[in-house]
Amino acid sequence: MRHLWPLRAAEAAAQSAAAYRRHGLPRRQRAAETRAWRLARRCEGARTPALTGLAMPQLTARQRQIAQLAASGLSNQDIADRLVLSRRTVANTLVQVYERTGLNSRAELADILFT
Repeated sequence: MRHLWPLRAAEAAAQSAAAYRRHGLPRRQRAAETRAWRLARRCEGARTPALTGLAMPQLTARQRQIAQLAASGLSNQDIADRLVLSRRTVANTLVQVYERTGLNSRAELADILFT
């Protein structure tokens, strides 16, 4: 029974995402979808109606690059220096990543990008 918790948690998160969508709460919806996707990956291909259509949040190549650098521990200034961008561009891109994924921190980014 204990090994079923990720599947049940993924289904609950997917159902929460649907409820948030119905109530017009897109950021919470995306956060729940990301959580469901992350948990469903632990379930080795399990398929249930609630999990149908889950996918990793889509990021552009540049968003993914900046998110990976941020998740690895680099500061916005370090990322800007490495990619020859302004610190403001890095910060704005991270805001877009957080909005798209529904996440709130670099630690959460690391969890979806590196696990």
